[in-house]
Amino acid sequence: MKAADQAIKEIRAVRHRISEEHGHDVAKYIADLRAEERQQAAQLKCGEELLARRNTDRKKYPTPSIEERALGERPKS
Repeated sequence: MKAADQAIKEIRAVRHRISEEHGHDVAKYIADLRAEERQQAAQLKCGEELLARRNTDRKKYPTPSIEERALGERPKS
């Protein structure tokens, strides 16, 4: 069995286990996710702040275009 096939098999098994744990009810699963979200509010806020900082940094230092990278040119400021 290929590694990719094994990974897909494992993902499907986990997905089925999670579905079984919630009685194959999407509404129950979503309710559990929202409850977990409330419990982890501080971590989620920290993650949002990190993403905002990353986005700000990306605007300061844009990724060079493919052409600029291929030619070894520095991005224009």
